[in-house]
Amino acid sequence: MEFSYISLNPVPVTKPDQTTIDSVRTYEGIPSIEQIPSGRLFAAWYSGGYGEGYDNYALIKYSDDRGKTWSETVAVVDPPTPFIRAFDSVLWYAPNGKLYWFWAQSCAGAANSNEVFDGIAGVYYSILENPDDTPENFRFSPSRRIANGIMLNKPTVLKDGTWALPCSIWHWQDHYKRHESLGIKPGAYMVVSTDQGEHFSVRSMIKTTNIEGGCNFDEHIFIERKDGSICCYIRTVTGIAECISKDGGYTWETPYLSKTLISSGTRFFLKHLRSGKLLAVINASPKKREKLTAFLSEDDGLTWNKGLLLEAREGVSYPDATEGSEGIYITYDRERYAGGYILMSRVTEEDIMAGQLVSADSVLNQEIAHSAPCPVETPTVDEIAGKKA
Repeated sequence: MEFSYISLNPVPVTKPDQTTIDSVRTYEGIPSIEQIPSGRLFAAWYSGGYGEGYDNYALIKYSDDRGKTWSETVAVVDPPTPFIRAFDSVLWYAPNGKLYWFWAQSCAGAANSNEVFDGIAGVYYSILENPDDTPENFRFSPSRRIANGIMLNKPTVLKDGTWALPCSIWHWQDHYKRHESLGIKPGAYMVVSTDQGEHFSVRSMIKTTNIEGGCNFDEHIFIERKDGSICCYIRTVTGIAECISKDGGYTWETPYLSKTLISSGTRFFLKHLRSGKLLAVINASPKKREKLTAFLSEDDGLTWNKGLLLEAREGVSYPDATEGSEGIYITYDRERYAGGYILMSRVTEEDIMAGQLVSADSVLNQEIAHSAPCPVETPTVDEIAGKKA
């Protein structure tokens, strides 16, 4: 990895070019989905190159027919500097009526070199100021860096209006020596805004090194319970951990492995629905990325219903969801290297409670996009870097 603090400079949102159009994609995955009040859906994920590496860029598409068809790519975040990647998009329609597109930036090595994190990274966002307009007229605000680390789940709005953002600095110890003067410490952070996104600051950090089974990439998310406590759900090597705060996220109890959400060590999604029920979408398998299932809880996660199986096959992972006007939209990826499928299911609470589709308009595993399989032989470092030279 060639490290440079140039990676901290915000990369602007631009239109796709010949290196980022749909027809040239191979590897792609890790999607996010959101719906705006008009009903228009947006989906974002990252692609570029032949795996996780410095050729990665983030992209966004939209749909005006409830996800049946999708536009071509309408915007990208593609770092122009070699050895810097953009990845891990999160879409969020905030209480202030703005559509936020979050992503991460980091120095990185070549595809699949395992050099995907430089020890500091950064969480950035741009606001799509006119999401109901035609794509050629889309206006994105200047990109802004708001925190160290990586955010891979949507923010949570606490009862007092605070935005709680789940930003993580991964536990890759060999990268932290270069940041000692900056005080960079790994952990699952709560970054907050108390003024509708004008300013952001760190409220707390959860130490995850002592979680049973070992810490992972965190990929945590905050859920405020009816009793006022906050539960932070955290990805670990062996599943999902829970950690409780009783003072608004300033201090945290010791994390412990969940006894009610049994999943493999991969990203998951949780969200309170308008009904008050808590939605969880997880890989309901202790070892594999398979059996992607949606569950509902009526007691803030103490117990869960039997669930609705969305996708049984292996290689499916990384769910994100939003509650729309026609139901719950859930997106996820499958076989990132062998087709790069971005999929979507639209279901209702009734479907999830029944454990099967009972609503006429519900649909499972509808395709948003797919790419060509990655080639057997991947390009050299120089070949990939040459695209941005």
